[in-house]
Amino acid sequence: MSDFNNIETVAGAKILDEHTFPLFGLTGLFQRLYVAGKGITVDCVIVSLAEAADKSDEELLNLVVASGYVHEDSDVTFRHNESSGYFYTYFNFSEDSAE
Repeated sequence: MSDFNNIETVAGAKILDEHTFPLFGLTGLFQRLYVAGKGITVDCVIVSLAEAADKSDEELLNLVVASGYVHEDSDVTFRHNESSGYFYTYFNFSEDSAE
C-alpha cells in the first residue's frame, strides 16, 4: 500500500472528496478538486511512482481510464513529480462552482 503523505495539490485547489482505492494491483488516491482561480472542478488519481515502477506512462493511463472514474468523453492529462514520487492523472474537467 502506498503512502500519500507527500502529494502536492494543485495550487489554490480545495479538496472536495478524497479516498484510496485498489487500482489493478496498485493503490490509487482519488481526489475531486475545486480550483477557484480557474472556476473548475477536476478529478485526479494519484499513484506512487515507486509502487508503479514496472509500469509505463501509457499503462498507468490505461489503468486510470479503466478504473471507472473517468467519464467516457473526458480529456485526460498527467504529470510526473519525481521529487515527491507520484504520478498524477487529471480528468473530468468541468466549469462550475464548489460542491
